[in-house]
Amino acid sequence: MGPGLLAPLASGNGWSWRGAAMIYRGACHCGVISAEYETNGPVRLRQDGCGFCSSRGVKSASDPEGRLQLTAAKRLTRYRFGHKTADFLICPDCGTYVATRMDGPRGSIGVINVVGLNINDLKHLPATLTSLEGEAAEERLQRRISRWTPMKLTEAA
Repeated sequence: MGPGLLAPLASGNGWSWRGAAMIYRGACHCGVISAEYETNGPVRLRQDGCGFCSSRGVKSASDPEGRLQLTAAKRLTRYRFGHKTADFLICPDCGTYVATRMDGPRGSIGVINVVGLNINDLKHLPATLTSLEGEAAEERLQRRISRWTPMKLTEAA
């Protein structure tokens, strides 16, 4: 457990409390990738209108004050498109898109796909439709840096 974090006070199917933080757990369809997403605030889901995300029913969550841990038993497939400024992380076995990551000024940051990670407590919540079309590369990077979650990715070689 990290400094300042308390032992879980309560837990349920795919979630637990640690102090004031809510921790959500999920995995891709085949279980090669598992995730732990910690946030202190209410989860606000977003749906991007781009072809990649809309064709997969993606609902994204992030918290710049939170924590995201992805663990993969195999090396993940990485896909870049558009401005090519971030890696879209895909399970090499079941093909599920689970998260997007990039390097920020303070380390790795990311956003999770709560549908792809099958996080039951989040995947059925409503999401705000966003359009990022026309966003310049520098604007996109700054938006991500200000909104995405500090992330640790552990994967097999």
